[in-house]
Amino acid sequence: MSRSYRLSPAGRRDNLVLIAVVMMLWLFAIWSLANTLQVRLHPAGMWADVQRLFTQPPAIEQAVPALFLLVVIVATPPVIWNVMAEWDATFVPTKDGLCYTTMGIRLCCQWNDIVNIQPTPVSAEEDVVLWLRYDPASTITHPLRRWLHRQYHGPNRLVIGTGIERRAELVALIEQTLAATRSSFATTAA
Repeated sequence: MSRSYRLSPAGRRDNLVLIAVVMMLWLFAIWSLANTLQVRLHPAGMWADVQRLFTQPPAIEQAVPALFLLVVIVATPPVIWNVMAEWDATFVPTKDGLCYTTMGIRLCCQWNDIVNIQPTPVSAEEDVVLWLRYDPASTITHPLRRWLHRQYHGPNRLVIGTGIERRAELVALIEQTLAATRSSFATTAA
């Protein structure tokens, strides 16, 4: 049961393209925001331009696009982190549970803590969501990594992306182990 499951080569290529596109979008948004608000990107002139913006707020035709671009600038780094986390993700089923490792995060969920698998039946085009009894992000000590993990997976969830190599085998193994765990728990309780 100690076989590891990672992103497939095709998934890695897709993620690499996605990272490149998102980085270009982010740089374009920074450049466009600077042009919209007429702020120089050179550190020597930037501070004076920012001070000017506080004394003379931009007109509405500048403010609306600037707010949109600011949202893109702020939202892009978490998207990049999510794509990189999927790139680095490793799932390792053990006799005790499922271990998930990515970007310096290591989470091990006991089999009896996995409540449900969705969607049912599992589709090749959708992410598989493992619903857990507890929020695994609460065990992550670094606050930024905990926040970023919750942004990607959500509370009480662990997501297995569509690009994971041999994902059907991993999901089948999880389903079999959960069924065996539940049946042994039912016989022990009876």
